[in-house]
Amino acid sequence: MQKRTLSRLCMLLLWVCMTTFISLLLLSAPASAITESDKGTVLNLQGDAFRVPEAFVYKVKGNDNLHWLAAKFYGDARQWVRIYQANQEKVRYPSLLIIGQQLLIPAGP
Repeated sequence: MQKRTLSRLCMLLLWVCMTTFISLLLLSAPASAITESDKGTVLNLQGDAFRVPEAFVYKVKGNDNLHWLAAKFYGDARQWVRIYQANQEKVRYPSLLIIGQQLLIPAGP
């Protein structure tokens, strides 16, 4: 019984460490500047702040997710909810995007 409990605790600790590491990795990755020719009109402001002056349509590519798109377009991965809310009829599960799917990227703050 004690072995089983210890094993479960180890697995839980490993899972917590892995998810924390992945979250930190996603949030600490620098967002790069995007030019008008790649992704629509996105302006790189002072520091790492970004602004999307008008909404545009983005075609999902491999390994895209809402956190990455928010970091890329808004400079803040936590803004994924903004993209999700604009595309709720197309995105049933926020963690599952389909390659080739077209998402509306709303104008930024």
